[in-house]
Amino acid sequence: MAVILAASLFGAAAQATGDPDEAIQYRQKVMSGLGAHIGAIADVLKGKVPHGGHIIGHARAMQAASLMLDDIFPPDSDFGLTRAKPEIWEQPEKFKAGIKAFQDAAVVLVKAAESGDMGAIGDALGGVGKSCGGCHKPFREPKE
Repeated sequence: MAVILAASLFGAAAQATGDPDEAIQYRQKVMSGLGAHIGAIADVLKGKVPHGGHIIGHARAMQAASLMLDDIFPPDSDFGLTRAKPEIWEQPEKFKAGIKAFQDAAVVLVKAAESGDMGAIGDALGGVGKSCGGCHKPFREPKE
């Protein structure tokens, strides 16, 4: 929770200064955090680590971070060291629909994590991954 609060404070400061590079760096940290939580849940589900009790924390953190996505793509952050495609700003309704799909999938993941049913968690994590790809493919450049 402290990490999310700190990230929120730093992100607000970056947007307050209007520095596009800071906005991009903040966005990348939020997205990396989401990826780390997905990876951690996957590691538990694959039996790589025995921390099943941590899944709910990861799921809740992802759901909370999903609510930040609407704010981390300001118009002046479409250039520089970013893999964000111009389509984010050219097709804002389609992009917002992608964000909404991820937010909805994150809610499903939290509910599955609350149930403790590892099969349901796996299915929900698959839905999260599908929603990620549904946005990354049209709106993010591949790694070089």
